[in-house]
Amino acid sequence: MVKAGDGMTHHTERPCAAHGWTSYRYAGRYGTIMIGATSTQDALNEADRSLTQGAATVERLEIWNALTGLYEKVTP
Repeated sequence: MVKAGDGMTHHTERPCAAHGWTSYRYAGRYGTIMIGATSTQDALNEADRSLTQGAATVERLEIWNALTGLYEKVTP
């Protein structure tokens, strides 16, 4: 388990996509869904595959911004 002050960040706070893909994360019902995708629509499709109820919505999707080093809300 990651503890405060150990110099590490939780995996949901870092980009996880393979080279050539964009890192997204989706706030799912039971936790964060980490996604590597080629577009916002592709990320929503991947989130849909992980959900047990309802459809994925762009309001719960975030994209990695390499310039700031943070995830940001996806604008519809």
